[in-house]
Amino acid sequence: MSLLYADSSALLRAYFADEDEHIELRSLLLGEREPVVTSEITRLELASAVRSAYSAGRVARSSDLLGRIEGDLAEDGAISPIDLRADAIIPTAYRFVLEHRLRPLDAIHLAVCVEDCPALAGGEEVVFITRDTDQARAARALGLEVR
Repeated sequence: MSLLYADSSALLRAYFADEDEHIELRSLLLGEREPVVTSEITRLELASAVRSAYSAGRVARSSDLLGRIEGDLAEDGAISPIDLRADAIIPTAYRFVLEHRLRPLDAIHLAVCVEDCPALAGGEEVVFITRDTDQARAARALGLEVR
């Protein structure tokens, strides 16, 4: 069984029904077939996306969707958030920004995956789930399987 690291670009599609690949990503990331983790910063990114979607009329009640997301990120939820260990993650993310020309939050997600997921996976494969092409390219260059 693999450990799936979900970037916010993939999780957004899992929560918004009008997004491409919604059904596939909802099943993969929220179906609880394989363990799914993400960085704690995803909570902020998803909250911002829900707020923007509400302002644009894509979401009728932002509180309902935010409640679902919070439930999924809770201790017994479908997704396990990884605490941001700034002392280890920021230097790695900095390197990824320079070496792979990633945006800062994309680099942080990749750094959390590279630094924290091998120990969490207990020897199992770590799979990086993203819909960002630059981030996917960088993840592959770092030896990660990308879906």
